[in-house]
Amino acid sequence: MSRWFAWLGGVRLVLVQWVVLLAAGLVSILPRRDDWIGSWKLALDGSAGATVFIGPVAAGLACLVYSRLRSSGVGEIIAQGRRDWWSWSQPAVGLWALASTALLCVAVGATTASSLAGVPAYPRLLWILIPALAVLGSQVAIGAAIGWASGRPWAAPLTAVMLFLLYLWTVVGPLPEFFDSGSATSSLAGFDVVPGPWLALGVAAVALTVVVLAAAHRRLFLASWPRRAVVGAALCGWLVSWFTVGDSSDRYAPVADPAFTCAGAQPEVCVLAETTRPLADLARRVDRGARALRDVGAPLPDRFTEQWGLEPSSDGVVILDDYSSSEVPQQLVIDTLVRPARCAPDYEQGPPEEVWAARRLLGRWLEVETGRSVPAAQDHWHDWLTGPPAPRETWVRTTYAQLAACAYDQVRMPGAAR
Repeated sequence: MSRWFAWLGGVRLVLVQWVVLLAAGLVSILPRRDDWIGSWKLALDGSAGATVFIGPVAAGLACLVYSRLRSSGVGEIIAQGRRDWWSWSQPAVGLWALASTALLCVAVGATTASSLAGVPAYPRLLWILIPALAVLGSQVAIGAAIGWASGRPWAAPLTAVMLFLLYLWTVVGPLPEFFDSGSATSSLAGFDVVPGPWLALGVAAVALTVVVLAAAHRRLFLASWPRRAVVGAALCGWLVSWFTVGDSSDRYAPVADPAFTCAGAQPEVCVLAETTRPLADLARRVDRGARALRDVGAPLPDRFTEQWGLEPSSDGVVILDDYSSSEVPQQLVIDTLVRPARCAPDYEQGPPEEVWAARRLLGRWLEVETGRSVPAAQDHWHDWLTGPPAPRETWVRTTYAQLAACAYDQVRMPGAAR
């Protein structure tokens, strides 16, 4: 066994610790599988954020190792060697290596699963794992410092809990988000990485690691002027990071012109190229529903495009919130077909209530027309939906044309006075 892992136990014990760290990472990411399976970027970001559990566990293990190192007296013998600070740090480096490989395995597993689900991969973004690994280093350093200062093995579980609470405090409290290395909740489709905030997080983590280790064993890390200079620079860097780390939401920014992937015809259906898993089923279902509209002469748009930005467009609107499944619910198809254009009122003051009511009735008509539902006797629109087809077709054709032209002020419900 390498001296890097000598204080972590034998081969079997080291393997057990690695499995525990891997399990902590899986606990972090697997409950969110339905979110990231359809988004490679979110799978990567979620893997980077696995430090939320891997880090506290690694800190607890570091506390246990360094409490044993302190109580054994070997730490003082190490401090008398030629490369004292490095020898003293090697157990922490070994634990950091175990935690890092666990996190990388989580990242490989999640992104591979996303790719196998048919989602495009973006390997150029893998570098965001580097700041996450630096965050792991700072968490291990904190655990080592507590273990060395206390010399008490029972402090290990308390350290793990404290690190997790510290993470929460940086997310919802006044501290900068030093330990939040990945917490996106949307698909990140149409967004790109902003390097500055990620690099600031990595620099802050490295600086914090140096400062914490120096505070834990001042005699080692402040023994000479070069070492003091390094620690001083790290302390300054960490203080500056209070103003540069910022919020995790700053790490991604929308791109001006994202790529889309399309399927189907008459109308075509387009979604963001990064989250194409539901596209085939959506295009098939939209085509089926569009036939009913086409049969009554409703002016269908050439294509329905996933909502992006706030600019008006003659394209119909797809609002796709779930990227995880290869099948889409029928309600999403209905919601798509009843929005044949992207109109300014939808994103400003909001459309009139009459428009919402007309869209709902159009949706009911589509469900009945395609045989997906039968009007109930108590349905307010039962007589209209089951009565003579001519008035229905006229209203559908007229209302759809008004919605497509964004003429919301002209929309009326059946039977309403003009």
